[in-house]
Amino acid sequence: MAAPAGLIARVVLALLPEPEKAVKWVLVILLVPAALLVLFFAGPVVVWERVPIASPEQVMIYVRAAREVSAMTVTPCDSGVTVDWQPLLAIDAVRLEQDFSKANPDKAEELARMFIEKAGYCEVCDYSVDPPECSKFPVYRLRPLEDVLEDLEFSREQREKVENILQVDLSFLLGQENAVPPGWTPAEKELKWPVPGVFTVTSGYGYRLDPVEGGMSFHTGVDIAAPVGTPVQAAVDGVVAKAGWSGNFGYAVYIRHGSIMTIYAHLSHITVQEGQQVDAGEVIAYSGNTGKSTGPHLHFEVRVMGLPVDPLNFYK
Repeated sequence: MAAPAGLIARVVLALLPEPEKAVKWVLVILLVPAALLVLFFAGPVVVWERVPIASPEQVMIYVRAAREVSAMTVTPCDSGVTVDWQPLLAIDAVRLEQDFSKANPDKAEELARMFIEKAGYCEVCDYSVDPPECSKFPVYRLRPLEDVLEDLEFSREQREKVENILQVDLSFLLGQENAVPPGWTPAEKELKWPVPGVFTVTSGYGYRLDPVEGGMSFHTGVDIAAPVGTPVQAAVDGVVAKAGWSGNFGYAVYIRHGSIMTIYAHLSHITVQEGQQVDAGEVIAYSGNTGKSTGPHLHFEVRVMGLPVDPLNFYK
C-alpha cells in the first residue's frame, strides 16, 4: 500500500505549480470570494447617507415645523397628535440631495401638514346657557410615512434612502458639541478659512456617530456645509503634496506648510497639481460630494507633525 500512496503523492506534487505561483493561487482562492462578498453585501464605499448633513440651526427648521403643526391639532376636546420632525428631515435630505441651504420653513411646515389628516369631529357644549351652545372641532390622526412618500411620488430608491436615514436616532443633531454656535465666524490668524463666507460647521473634530457606518468613530477634521462647486482656498502658503483621488476622502488636496499639513477632501474639481507652490487664499479646488461622503461639504483637516489636531483651534 505504501507504493500506491507514494505514487499518488508524487502525482499531486507534479500537478501543483511552482512555490511562488502556488502562493499566488492560494491568495486568489482566498481573496476573490471575500471580494465578491463585499461587493454583494457591503455595497460601494459611497453609501447613501444615514445621517443628514444639517447644522443644528437647519435641523430646527423641521423641529419648529413639526411643533407648529402638532399644536394646530390640539382642540378643547382633543389632545391632538404629535408630528415627528425626524421623518421631515429625512425626506428633505433626499428631496434636497443633502443641500440644506435650500431648506425653507414654509415648505417644511407644508411637509409636516402632510402627516396629519382629519379623522372626525369632537364636540364641546356649554350647558350654562339655555339652550346649550355646542361647537365642533376636528380630530386629527397621523398618516403613515408610506402614504406621505406615495403622495410625494417618491421612487423606490428614494423611499429606501428615507428609511435608511430613519434607522438612526437623529436627535443628536440638535446639540452637537462639536458644532460652532450660531453666527460664529473664524478669526483668521495663522490660517485662512478654507471656504470664504461659509461658516456652517456640521461636524467637528472628535468622536461622533459615523454618518455612513452608523457606529462611533473619531473625526479627524471638521465638515463645512459648502454646496457643490463652492471655491476652496489654501489656508496658508505651501506646496501641494498630493492632488487627486484619495480613497474615502474622494478627490482631495494635501498641502504641506513646513511641519503643518492641511487637507481638503470630498472635492468635485481640483485646480492645482502635485509639487505646485500655492499662496494663502488661492483657489485650489471646488467643494463636492466624492468619496465616503453623505452630502455636499468640505472636510478640512490640519495635521501637525503628522498628527491630526482640531482645526478650529486655529480660528479662535
